[in-house]
Amino acid sequence: MRSIPFSAADVEALAHDRYHHPDPRVQRKVEVLWLKHKGLTHDAIADLAGVSRSSVQRYLDEYLQGGLEQIRRCPWTGPASGLDEHRQSLEAHFRQHPPRSLKEAQDTIQRRTGIRRGLTQVRRFLQRLGLKPRKVAAIPIPPKSTPAEHAQAQAEFLEGKLEPRLEQARAGRRQLYFVDASHFVFATFLGWVWCWTRWCVRAASGRKRYNVLAALDCVSHRLVRVSNHSYINAESVCALLHVVAEASVGLPSTLVLDNARYQKCALVQQLAKSLGIELLYLPSYSPNLNLIERVWKFVKKECLQSTYYSSYEAFTAAIDKCLADLPGRHKSAMDSLLTHNFQTFENVSVVAA
Repeated sequence: MRSIPFSAADVEALAHDRYHHPDPRVQRKVEVLWLKHKGLTHDAIADLAGVSRSSVQRYLDEYLQGGLEQIRRCPWTGPASGLDEHRQSLEAHFRQHPPRSLKEAQDTIQRRTGIRRGLTQVRRFLQRLGLKPRKVAAIPIPPKSTPAEHAQAQAEFLEGKLEPRLEQARAGRRQLYFVDASHFVFATFLGWVWCWTRWCVRAASGRKRYNVLAALDCVSHRLVRVSNHSYINAESVCALLHVVAEASVGLPSTLVLDNARYQKCALVQQLAKSLGIELLYLPSYSPNLNLIERVWKFVKKECLQSTYYSSYEAFTAAIDKCLADLPGRHKSAMDSLLTHNFQTFENVSVVAA
């Protein structure tokens, strides 16, 4: 078995094309060359790359004859699809009206081209267009404003109010907290697990609810909170203001809150003023600008999803432990999750009504 001289440039190109070349046929050939470069036998290469031994020899011969250019040349010899003639018009239509199912795409293709294909062929055609099933996201927009007006209001708040205070907090000249309440209902939170057959999780019964009102420091990621088992009201917010004031280190403090009524009432505003705490209210329907929303999502995924708790006490203890572990056990996750990059909705695709 003769050795093949691989140049340093070719080895670097092979390392890249193994994972990043758009054509899977080229990736398969490159994998064979990479394994050959590592000194494996042809039998071992065939087994690892999932090809026959004769294919291994053929790919190596192609490389010796024409180098990587020959390897990357994979002419398509299969039959052409009749849908390819309508590719541009169908792509333009699907960009404006993404199909909600393969059957809808099948009917759309037949209506616009007169060609009817099976669901498998439709799926392959959509994949050739670059489409893949993606979960639709919701844009929170006030009912009395347009998406453009809402985006402008968020941009003005982010640039004119939030970013300057974030800059001061990062420089150590201000304490900036993001405030929100989460209501954890004693129930089963379904999630994803890796398994061979579908798993079922026992469902907790009852209507008990664990309410946590918390303030998240945007720099240190320290969480100060108050909790109860009834409901959150203005008195709960006042209790949180006192906890924040006690945790003050002599710097100006700002709390970023949403527009819940109990957070904007006179009682809360008067107490905040007496404690020297600034209240900064988010634009309506702007959870994407509240950093603490990411914490609630993390907590539900970390300790509640696909998990059964036999008692309400065990349920609340798990939540408290997860929140207490945020600055320690979960520090690396928080550092990655709680960056000061906020999602905006200026340039997003919206499904037509």
